[in-house]
Amino acid sequence: MRKINCLLIDDDADDHEFFEIALEAVPLPTNYLAAQDGIRGLELLSSLEERPDFIFLDLNMPLLSGKQCLSSIRKMDGYENIPVVIFSTSSYKGDIDECQGLGASHFLTKTPDIDELSIIINKVLSEKGLPFILS
Repeated sequence: MRKINCLLIDDDADDHEFFEIALEAVPLPTNYLAAQDGIRGLELLSSLEERPDFIFLDLNMPLLSGKQCLSSIRKMDGYENIPVVIFSTSSYKGDIDECQGLGASHFLTKTPDIDELSIIINKVLSEKGLPFILS
């Protein structure tokens, strides 16, 4: 079975570790890549030979915000239809609406529960037709 390639773009090292642990608990074969900020994320995306199947993107990052990064991703050749899941502490309706308008596939508010995050990631990776806002 082919592995599902996941990329997390997030400036918080603890969130990287938390996400990776949750992803390891998903009962699907996955590869995990990470970038520490939006600029590095875009550089990584442009250098990859194989595109990720899913991109998880934090909103509040220095240098290049998640919204700016999302907008840039959607303009990159071959990335127009790659699912981009906003993975943020924000639950502000304005952020949710703006991200949907910019082309995000889903909006996931970060949870402190690793088991809950693993269940949500599994749903994202294995199901179609999920609601825009995940919880």
